[in-house]
Amino acid sequence: MPESGGHQTPPGRSTVRRPSLVIISEPMVSPEAVQLKFVSAVGRALSSSFDVTVASVYVAKRARERLESLGFRVVSPDRDHFVLNRMLLRAGLRSEATLWTEAWLREALFGWNRRLLIRLLENYHFDFVVNTTNTAAVRSDIWWIQGPPLYVTLGSMLRREGRSSGPLSLLCHVVKWFDDQIIGRLYACGEMTVAASNYVRQFYEQNGMQVCATIYNLADLSGFRPMPREEATPYVLAYIGKETELETLYRLAGAGIRVIGFGGKLVPGMHPEQLRATIDFRGHVDHDQLVSLYSGAEFTVFPFTNEPFGYVPVESMACGTPVLTYGKEGPAETVVNGETGWLVHSRDEFVRKASTLWHGFDRFRFSARSVWRAAQFKPEIQARMLANLLLNGGSGTEPGRPAAVELSRTA
Repeated sequence: MPESGGHQTPPGRSTVRRPSLVIISEPMVSPEAVQLKFVSAVGRALSSSFDVTVASVYVAKRARERLESLGFRVVSPDRDHFVLNRMLLRAGLRSEATLWTEAWLREALFGWNRRLLIRLLENYHFDFVVNTTNTAAVRSDIWWIQGPPLYVTLGSMLRREGRSSGPLSLLCHVVKWFDDQIIGRLYACGEMTVAASNYVRQFYEQNGMQVCATIYNLADLSGFRPMPREEATPYVLAYIGKETELETLYRLAGAGIRVIGFGGKLVPGMHPEQLRATIDFRGHVDHDQLVSLYSGAEFTVFPFTNEPFGYVPVESMACGTPVLTYGKEGPAETVVNGETGWLVHSRDEFVRKASTLWHGFDRFRFSARSVWRAAQFKPEIQARMLANLLLNGGSGTEPGRPAAVELSRTA
């Protein structure tokens, strides 16, 4: 792959050979990483039309083995270039969020991810390149934006903690400056830009970019289906991660609602012991356990600070369980208010609605509709849109656009 990246259509391409495609991925720390699940779903959905390769600046051994077992070629460095990640591994710790942050720093400060990927791929030729990262500005046919820049997420977290002023506010502005540089390069390097939700699309369009399509995040939903209930005592289910509004969950528990929580990606400030003192926190659960928990819940609660798409609501609906969440950002595009769940607009309204539902509602009325709604986000549907853009050159989209932009919105 030359430094300019991208693809050069070979003259007289054979009609027998499937075109080759490389998916540029964020770092993958384990087989359970969200990024690996996403890339796996994309690759599998596209494998009938393309020979798929996955490339990343970091792929953990077990993550590589998982991808290779699915039939993908994996291109990544032979050694770990991430200093902080090596330190955490030696301490017996690993964090997807920390690894991503280190990847962002490498690109923001030095452009190391871009350079490393160019070296990794310089001896390969790919007909098409799809870049799904916000941390590696290489040439691509499609830059598939997965979420807003880091400063937006950081600002949401600071506001959640009541620390949006002072030195941390200054840090957010510094991060935004670097974000502007990275995002501008990513945009300039992509022949076409698509977004993982209408929320993400609108954010970038409002900041001067032309986004030719919305193609939702792909998730393999084949294993998510309604199952018999196993828990005798009623409960609501909650995912707990970096975007979770913990205070809302604590208020639900204080209102007498039994909350079962799951999630293996706790961030600094989230302590399992503190969580378990208030809710029934199960930590990381395997796939079968998760399907059982979704299926058995009265409803799933998904209070969040910032969520560009949100797998949890879609997985819950696929198991026939409605979702209570906020009527904004990605979840507002997947949950249909009054049909597959409920959309509220404040923490107080969230707690009031959950308390009302806890005392009884017609769950059966929501179940079939929820399953149908989740099916609209199957990988095959979104992959067809992506393949059409690649193979047809984005016909029907606007052809020209600025070479780069600065994101001017503040966190």
